[in-house]
Amino acid sequence: MVKTLSFLFFLMFSFFYSQHSEKQLKDILFDIEFSSAGPKEIRKIDSLIKVCRKNSYNDCVALGYLKLANIYNRNNDMKRSFYYTDKVEKENLITSDTDFEVIFYLHLQKSFLYQKLGERVSSLKQLDEIHGETMKTNNAYFIYLLSLQYAYVYDELNETEETLKNYKIAYKYAKSYRENKDKRYRIDKNRLSNSYMVSAYLGGMYLELNKMDSAKIYIEEALRNERTMNEIGMKFNTYFYAAQYFKAVKNVKRTQHYLWICKSIAKNYYKSENYQIGVAEELKSLYESLGQKDSANYYSQWLLDIESSNREQNQILNDAVDKKNEIEKTNIKKEAKNLFFILSVSVVICILFIFLFLYYYRKHKSKTLDKIDIPHHSLVQESIFREVIQLAKENNSEFLTRFNEYCPRFSEELLKVYPLKYQRSDFVLTFI
Repeated sequence: MVKTLSFLFFLMFSFFYSQHSEKQLKDILFDIEFSSAGPKEIRKIDSLIKVCRKNSYNDCVALGYLKLANIYNRNNDMKRSFYYTDKVEKENLITSDTDFEVIFYLHLQKSFLYQKLGERVSSLKQLDEIHGETMKTNNAYFIYLLSLQYAYVYDELNETEETLKNYKIAYKYAKSYRENKDKRYRIDKNRLSNSYMVSAYLGGMYLELNKMDSAKIYIEEALRNERTMNEIGMKFNTYFYAAQYFKAVKNVKRTQHYLWICKSIAKNYYKSENYQIGVAEELKSLYESLGQKDSANYYSQWLLDIESSNREQNQILNDAVDKKNEIEKTNIKKEAKNLFFILSVSVVICILFIFLFLYYYRKHKSKTLDKIDIPHHSLVQESIFREVIQLAKENNSEFLTRFNEYCPRFSEELLKVYPLKYQRSDFVLTFI
């Protein structure tokens, strides 16, 4: 029954979206809310992918996979997140005709996954590979996302200067995206709310640097922006850093209020351990400072549970990455063997060709030589030749007469080239 309903739903969905262009289908994908996406939204994305595949819209298919990967990453389901990221390359969706937007989001997603595994060098490498092309596009939203991810990784590396620099770049381009002066960008709720998040990050960064005035400016700005959007992801991000700020200024009530909201969001929507660990640590620290041991112990246990789940998820992701790398190595070895075989066969064929060429060439030459009539001097000519030699040795005056009979005009032609004054018989004899 469920399968029948799913099939009917797909038919209706396909019929409804069959006349849409690839751009329109991509816009529908981007409009599906990310932060609160659940089974219903995942089914919708799956159906969109099928429609895109049916119409050979490869860019749309790839973006659908990457959106699913991002949703599963948010839910801390790293196996599925990797599965959908890997499908983009496995299905050869990246070609010379692929739009840069797809390549950009693929590298960004792979950077997230490497960061998750703690492989920060590999994470940065993914960003470096698209940095130049991203800057060439001058797309404010792309540059914003790229700078934000650089900041995340540098923050984990404790490189404060690089982190702050990239947050500032992200802030500048987020503002440019929202202003949209030339009406270049399509502004949707997901991207708009995401562009506001950097204010809270800057507030948290200045708080870490103990620059309380700057921290206050950005935290208050983030809270104002959040009220205008009312989006779950933005709410979590803003309230988390606001809680840190109010904890620093000893406002326990507001700290607790914001952290409880963050806890609810982390448990129901943002299940990735990055979000849950942050909230659990802040609540544990808060209750320890208040001397509430039971509450502190509760959040200590929550932290242990999160870390246990995290190890399990990371192991799953590591196994998936290792398996992919092993397959790639095996394919490389196969290609190398095939190439060696082809080269070996080519060399053998070349040697055989050369051998056959030389064989037939020599055979042909031998036959040709056999056909050539080699003249034999008659006995009379041999007798004259011996006589000429003897006359030359005796320096006899008869020599030139007999020599010219044997080789007509030879001496005249020779004297034209070498007009020497030697005795003619000596001269000719020298050349003989």
